[in-house]
Amino acid sequence: MGEVRKTVLEVHADERGWVVDPMVPPFPNAPLGQAHIASLEPGAVRGNHVHPSSAEYVFVWGGTSEVTWRSEDGELKRETVGPGKMVVFEIPPGIPHTVVNVGSGTVYLLAYYLGAAEGKWPETERVELI
Repeated sequence: MGEVRKTVLEVHADERGWVVDPMVPPFPNAPLGQAHIASLEPGAVRGNHVHPSSAEYVFVWGGTSEVTWRSEDGELKRETVGPGKMVVFEIPPGIPHTVVNVGSGTVYLLAYYLGAAEGKWPETERVELI
């Protein structure tokens, strides 16, 4: 029978909220390329980036947020996720995106990637959308 293992996760926090990467060793063979959980305080922005060769899935819940992305034709698209709603956005490779907390409550994100980006994470390039 196997042993239960516990890993205390490193929490990265600033005025926007916090981020933690739950898929760290001892879980190296997890099916995800990478996953992280984040909080966004009112007015906070996360994202403003693109993943050139990886699709990202962003599960949004909590307060009121606005998810923005630049479509392939260059148009900025926005979707509001209100309190009590739980939405997952599938963001294809090469699509710049961001999430903003536009409400008064905390917004939460679970973002994950499938596969591997040639062994280097995060496979992210900065892009200012907002």
